[in-house]
Amino acid sequence: MQKPAPVLEPDHLVRFQTLDRYTALFGSEARRLTESRWVYTLISIKQGKGHCFVDNEYVPLQAGTLILVNPFAYLHLENTLYVQGVVILFTEEFLCRTHLYEQLLYKTIFGPNRRTCFQLAGNDTGSNYIQSQLSMFGWEYRLGSDPLLKFDFLHNILLGVILYMHKLQLEQENSMLDIKEPLAKSQVVQFVQLLNTHFKEQSSLQFYADKMNITQDQLAQICKKGVGWSPKAIMQEKLLREAKRALLFEPMSIKEISFALGFTEPTNFVKFFQQHTGISPKNFRIEHCIGGLGRQDNVA
Repeated sequence: MQKPAPVLEPDHLVRFQTLDRYTALFGSEARRLTESRWVYTLISIKQGKGHCFVDNEYVPLQAGTLILVNPFAYLHLENTLYVQGVVILFTEEFLCRTHLYEQLLYKTIFGPNRRTCFQLAGNDTGSNYIQSQLSMFGWEYRLGSDPLLKFDFLHNILLGVILYMHKLQLEQENSMLDIKEPLAKSQVVQFVQLLNTHFKEQSSLQFYADKMNITQDQLAQICKKGVGWSPKAIMQEKLLREAKRALLFEPMSIKEISFALGFTEPTNFVKFFQQHTGISPKNFRIEHCIGGLGRQDNVA
């Protein structure tokens, strides 16, 4: 099987494509977005109907759908033949010129949030804003002649779209949760950044507290105020999601997955997974089977 093209070339920070072109290059198999670096994917649907999967979650696609997928996720563009839209691929280096921009991105897509998906009405003010911004982005990406001005222009348009998505996200959170402490949320971002980098080799809360120059009790208070979760729950959610991704999409045995995720014994991984899902890793893999990986599992 021919290896699919990289989602971003090594020397590229951003790419703009139509959805059909992106699908042709991306391939029809479920694929993780990050390669040698973290790449984020913004998908905006203009018309048509179809669907895709983010990890194993079904996402309907129709006019007004706006999706921001984090680089750890597996994206499967299963049914997009009759869907028209655009795709922006970008790296953290492109968007995050300052620490504030970095925090905005992480608040929008990480922590208890796994991805961001909104359905905007076709004639909604927000939908018209997004479509106009992405049209301007595409025009400048293809025709902009001044390299420095072009880079700044694209950056600011994308930043505005991400900021608008974060606004929508906060509106959704306000309807469900009463946990609005900006400083705490910024510190949770720092915790999640560290967790994304070190979760496989570091399971001690003390490690993360030390990195943040705070105590474990302060870390617990920050997470509770910022997102309503304990730091242990955030760590477990991250580990569990990575375990599910590996079971669904990686050609690895359960024993290999357990060691890759930092467990000292496969039986510990099995107990952890079953405790949080009510099902063994082996049965989870069978029930959500992704064919063609040729795995052999000896651990139930």
